[in-house]
Amino acid sequence: MLILVIGSALREVCGDPAALGLTFLEEVSTAPRYHLYALDDRFAALVEVAEGGISVPGELVELPDERVEEILASEPPGVTQGPVELADGRVVSCAFGDLAVIGEAARDITSWGGFAAYWRAQQA
Repeated sequence: MLILVIGSALREVCGDPAALGLTFLEEVSTAPRYHLYALDDRFAALVEVAEGGISVPGELVELPDERVEEILASEPPGVTQGPVELADGRVVSCAFGDLAVIGEAARDITSWGGFAAYWRAQQA
């Protein structure tokens, strides 16, 4: 299964996505229609917006079919996989947040331009 990782599974953040069972394919960005949220400074989720969205950077990875259920079960409540449009028009799966569920636990980090930039700022 192809998925877009936008948070803790990014190579810069986790260091070794292969240890998670992920095979890195390429760096990509979403179409500019999303806000990016962080949960517990560890998880990331997209929310589609009508205005003011950005092109969120991420990494396209291959997730073995036998790991899909396990990975999806590790997402926090209110975060599910859904289709996301990439800047080049392809559609892949990515973590989406339901603001009604993640609400106060989520921090809008759109202004950082991506989870890796946000993560670096938190490490400083």
